[in-house]
Amino acid sequence: MAKRTKRQIEKILMVINVKREIIDVLQITNRRFMYHPQTGILILGDEMYGKSICSSHAQEFYTSKAEGRFDDYLRGWIGVSRNYPRGIIHFAPAVSMEQFDRGFDALQMFTRLEGINGDTMVRGFCSQPEKKMSDLLPSSLQDTDNPGKP
Repeated sequence: MAKRTKRQIEKILMVINVKREIIDVLQITNRRFMYHPQTGILILGDEMYGKSICSSHAQEFYTSKAEGRFDDYLRGWIGVSRNYPRGIIHFAPAVSMEQFDRGFDALQMFTRLEGINGDTMVRGFCSQPEKKMSDLLPSSLQDTDNPGKP
């Protein structure tokens, strides 16, 4: 993979090409994500809290003007908290077995972002209970001293 440009996380809706850009996931408190494995486009929704969230994944997809069809994007929530200090990736709707390859590609993409390591939790992946990333992708996370690096 070619050298990627570091991009600062902003609290507004962001469209990120993860083939050319890298972000630090630990800067995200709680926000929607949408990811298209074939194009490498990651959409991060507005970072809002609690009851102030008034849109949906579909509305944010439309606002983002990202290419492709909404249904081609895997969706969910991502962020860090006191209970998840190394982050959580929550697929919603859950990745089904029919979507395994796309979901696996999404997990691999997340391992190449800064802040993700073996202790990052994953929820909603192929009927698995909440699992550590290292349980799902042990070979992708060998360099735990340098998280987010391939």
